[in-house]
Amino acid sequence: MALLTDDCDLNQNQLLVEFGGNGDWYVTVCSPVSRLSVRISMSGGIAPTRVKLAVAELGRAMYEHGLNEAPKY
Repeated sequence: MALLTDDCDLNQNQLLVEFGGNGDWYVTVCSPVSRLSVRISMSGGIAPTRVKLAVAELGRAMYEHGLNEAPKY
């Protein structure tokens, strides 16, 4: 399961953070009708180093709490 939004009474959006096989992290907002993803490249890319570290830490926390599975709508 992914992280359900705290305004779930209004929106069914969920946050998903996945580690790609290429070493990058993928941050996705999922809704019943669409998904929007961004890739945070860990080697190179345009994100500042602290942003990369923050995304990696968020991703590890999501995995630790079992929140890394795409929602099934």
